Amino acid sequence: MRRVIEPITVWDGGSSVYEKAAVLVDGDRISAVLTADERASYDATSIEDRIDGEGKLALPGMINGHTHLYSSLARGMAISDFAPSTFGQILEQLWWRLDKALDPVSVRASALVGAMEAARCGVTTLIDHHASPNAIPGSLDTMRGIVCGQVGLRGVFSYELSDRDGPERRDQGVDENVRFLAELPADDPLAATQFGLHASFTLSDDSLARVADRLPDGVGVHIHVAEGPEDEESCGREHGIRVIERLDRFGLLRKQSTLAHCLHLSEAEKDLLRERDSIVVHNPRSNMNNAVGLFDLDGYLARGTLTGLGTDGLGSNMLGELFTAGILQKHSRHDPLAGSFDQQNALLFVNNPAIAERLLGVRMGRIEAGLPADIALIDYAPPTPLVAENVLGHLLFGVAVHNLRVSDLLVAGRPILRDGAFTEIDEAAEYAHAREAARRLWGRIE
Repeated sequence: MRRVIEPITVWDGGSSVYEKAAVLVDGDRISAVLTADERASYDATSIEDRIDGEGKLALPGMINGHTHLYSSLARGMAISDFAPSTFGQILEQLWWRLDKALDPVSVRASALVGAMEAARCGVTTLIDHHASPNAIPGSLDTMRGIVCGQVGLRGVFSYELSDRDGPERRDQGVDENVRFLAELPADDPLAATQFGLHASFTLSDDSLARVADRLPDGVGVHIHVAEGPEDEESCGREHGIRVIERLDRFGLLRKQSTLAHCLHLSEAEKDLLRERDSIVVHNPRSNMNNAVGLFDLDGYLARGTLTGLGTDGLGSNMLGELFTAGILQKHSRHDPLAGSFDQQNALLFVNNPAIAERLLGVRMGRIEAGLPADIALIDYAPPTPLVAENVLGHLLFGVAVHNLRVSDLLVAGRPILRDGAFTEIDEAAEYAHAREAARRLWGRIE
């Protein structure tokens, strides 16, 4: 189908802003971006669908570099005896109780709610890290079916296996990753996969050896690394080395590997990580919420490490996450120039698209002819001039801190949202189902 979005203010994701422009979409691709003058004379006879862009800002669909959709039904949940004093206790008292209680119904509801809310935040690609120890087989098919099929977003999926639930569940996690890797069509433009691991401190050498033995060439792992100090302390105590060295011994530091957090790495580990060209993903709000430490943003970016941004399951508002990333650096370093606009732009609008391209094989992150039509339209009437040089200022100090309202969302040319409503999903009915699934899920935890 041929569509046009007009008249629209367009930020192409790079160095250009166009006012009263038009974006032409042909099938799953952008066919042209027309300036106001070009728009006045284009041939509209073949256009089958017109999307009104008046009062809206178009920007490239955003990417969440590390998330956990399985946490979507935790909102408002009260856990008895929840009184952690360490990060490890947060995992034991909250998240590991939640993931054990997930069943196929709540896995589906979590994925659907999480993907819908991502769409409402202008996110078109989710790099997910799933866990449901008592509902492992087929769980990645469920995730893909909901995220890519029902909602229509792009997704990278993995199951985070660990030893914490015993060898049987560990082996099921290995098998689920291997099966999904083998069965996912190589030419699927919406879905890709990694081999999921929880963290070094919950994985024995035997488990890492099993993963290394079954990990195909060209596929990476998705793992939490040094999120809390416990990870490095455990590795040193039990293995006599540091986490990055341990992962490297098993050949898991690959170009396609995503390492989330990386808060407590030594300088030598950061150097090795850069040498192996693996992906690092910063999750500032989660780190703050868990009180686990400050991310070395300067250090990773200065090394040239491909460093992106994720939410770690705390929603999918990537603009809000980006705003937090900046002010966290300023506050923690007592430096108003820390977490600069250039660094923030690199995280979300340069590196996250590069990560998605590395994993999905699809170039994205720009509104330009020939690229996939992954486009978010935001209701935004700027009270001050909006030009290419100050777009990030508007997104952070206008949209992120006031009101993010995504009116329309296209993924591969498919309308996911139109005029603020889902085109193919009964939102009210699905939220009602989710509330009932959450009640049952919470009951199983207690």
